[in-house]
Amino acid sequence: MKDIIKLAITLMIICAVAAGALAVTNSVTSEIIRINEEKAKVSSMQRLFPTVDKLEDQTVDGQAGTVGFDAGGKMVGVLAEGRAEGYGGTIRFNLAVDGEGKIVELDIIEHSETPGLGAKITEAGYRKQYEGLTADSDFKVDTISGATISARAMENGVKKALQDISVRFLGAEGAAAPSFSLDAVADGTYTGTAAGFKSDITVEVTVASGKITDVKILDHNETPDRFAKAESVRDEIITKQSVQVDAASGATMSSDAIMQAVLNALTQ
Repeated sequence: MKDIIKLAITLMIICAVAAGALAVTNSVTSEIIRINEEKAKVSSMQRLFPTVDKLEDQTVDGQAGTVGFDAGGKMVGVLAEGRAEGYGGTIRFNLAVDGEGKIVELDIIEHSETPGLGAKITEAGYRKQYEGLTADSDFKVDTISGATISARAMENGVKKALQDISVRFLGAEGAAAPSFSLDAVADGTYTGTAAGFKSDITVEVTVASGKITDVKILDHNETPDRFAKAESVRDEIITKQSVQVDAASGATMSSDAIMQAVLNALTQ
């Protein structure tokens, strides 16, 4: 019995030491990664904006970014991180935007997309398509054969990041929230379509006595578990009588698509 207790104590000590060593290693590694990313950020700003004289890290409405100024104090560009939910998980990217709101460079920081397919988002030819686009552009870049989800995710993710940067750092006017007046909509049934995470989503909206009484999903090819979460948006739209409600956690793109499809149906 004493030998068993002794062995158990020894194992506990070994596990504790190993866990401590792992924690220290992770802490050191994380700090090294952070420092390297910071150095890369500074290097990118100096390369992309040759006239930059001063860099300043700013956080506006929760959005962090590095803002570059020339010797005269004029803002010349912003570098901020954006995210998109791709096929393999979260895609992290850096978006460099000049003082006029044009994309100067798109750089992929981290991704888990399929090698040879979705991973093509990292290729220079694909990323270069975004250069020169502004928040008002249609963002219709070439898709990636066999990796529609990754390409669609990047288009939506980059557009959102650019809009956020333009509003928060460049002082651009924010996009108006979707709105409509039900008073102008006659009772009846209407259909609308919008692009979702993986496919177009088509809905049927019923209006009776001046109110939205039903929202049906007619067609989609979204990921089943993700879309199951997004469907809760239909009830919210009916309850609040609004096309602008909170997106379902873990299904933002599908939720936004349902809202947009309803808006498209009611404003056709």
